Amino acid sequence: MSSGRREKLVPPEALGDLIAAWLGDADLLALGGLFKQGRPCALVREVIRGGRRDLKLVSSPGSGFDVDVLIAADCVAETFLPAVTLETRMCPAFRGAVEAGTVRAHCVDALSVVGGLMAAAHGVPFQPVVAWKGSDVPRNNPLAAEITCPFTGEALFATRAIRPKLALLHAQEGDRYGNIRHLSTMTYADQMMARASERVIVSVDRLVSTEDIVARSRETTIPCIYVDAVVEMPYGAHPTGSFPLYSIDEAHIETYADVAEAARRARRDGGPESGRDGSGGAGYGLADYLNRVVHVPATQADYLEAIGGEEHLTALEREAASL
Repeated sequence: MSSGRREKLVPPEALGDLIAAWLGDADLLALGGLFKQGRPCALVREVIRGGRRDLKLVSSPGSGFDVDVLIAADCVAETFLPAVTLETRMCPAFRGAVEAGTVRAHCVDALSVVGGLMAAAHGVPFQPVVAWKGSDVPRNNPLAAEITCPFTGEALFATRAIRPKLALLHAQEGDRYGNIRHLSTMTYADQMMARASERVIVSVDRLVSTEDIVARSRETTIPCIYVDAVVEMPYGAHPTGSFPLYSIDEAHIETYADVAEAARRARRDGGPESGRDGSGGAGYGLADYLNRVVHVPATQADYLEAIGGEEHLTALEREAASL
């Protein structure tokens, strides 16, 4: 007898068609993770390979590497991001695009985004906000508006609901029905995006049995009712970390940042972006980087080989285990 449950496990080779069906040009895309942890980098590479253009981006209050790569690949027109940073340095592609006017970066804060996702998750058009009183945050914030409380007459603010067309998330574990288990903390934004978005795809480092999910049901962070597709993608967050399984690949991120910064300066100054003076010391330019890690690898295994292979990945696992 059928259990009535729908399997949501999809093979990696089906991702391109799935993203193409669920995300169009100029749609609003949500990206999970926080700063350099748990970003859906493998799924982002699929978006780039699919040739999406003029996307609008929203994320958790802290975003960085994956957003910058999307911008470097000319996929983005607008951002609703409170923070875009590599933590130790600025995001070069984001900075260059804003300076050049090719990406419109809206002035939003964490309350705007979290409140907007919360409103969409609850099925209401806005979320009241008190904390903006006396601040300039709402002045240039396209998500904010002044409202009057219908019960007390008090002047308040509201942030409009944010309902992404598609959310891309990454977690450590999940089952074939789409029950997701994060093994790290700070997952509130991913949980909110899953509830707020029209469609949700989650990459997981490893697939676990449904029996294991049921036996440890209280550890499920996103239940299957909020997930449309789950794909097993080992090291799917690389080069960001997926603690406690593997650590952040800081060297990879620094290499990217060097070539992206060289490209930004070259465009600003009207010179070539690659070559001896434009490679940021990496020996190749930004276009070469995108080709090497995004366009050429046909599979996740090919990508992992391109970024250093088993020896490099084992070092990242050992580093995470030592923390």
